[in-house]
Amino acid sequence: MSDMKYQLPLLIFDPDCPLCLRFKQGLEMMNKSISFVPLSDDKIFETFPILDKEECQLQVHLLVDENKVLKGKEVVDYLLESTPMVSKLSWLLDNPAGDKVKDYFYQKVEELREIVKEKHNCPNCPPRPFGSP
Repeated sequence: MSDMKYQLPLLIFDPDCPLCLRFKQGLEMMNKSISFVPLSDDKIFETFPILDKEECQLQVHLLVDENKVLKGKEVVDYLLESTPMVSKLSWLLDNPAGDKVKDYFYQKVEELREIVKEKHNCPNCPPRPFGSP
């Protein structure tokens, strides 16, 4: 059973990652329907056992409801559809070529995240090879 403290949909973000913080700040301005919880909030993992902290450290997670979690590129798809400033153009990416663009975009963001983590010596960030999910 969910805690009233948490309002869904809920995006888990890494507060120690400068890129993640900037993404969160921008998204907060564009999409008021999404709540944000830092990865360091261990209560979220007790409240929603469907979430795994180690997996959340590896890629972005969005808890849509108590039984459904979106990960990685699925989150990008959800944000494209649910963010008012972006959803009007999401039809441009709703085809096989658009899927390739989204995959490429997500992969490049993950690579940039790795570079930022190394540059800022993020102690809580697990090491990952480039391009891994």
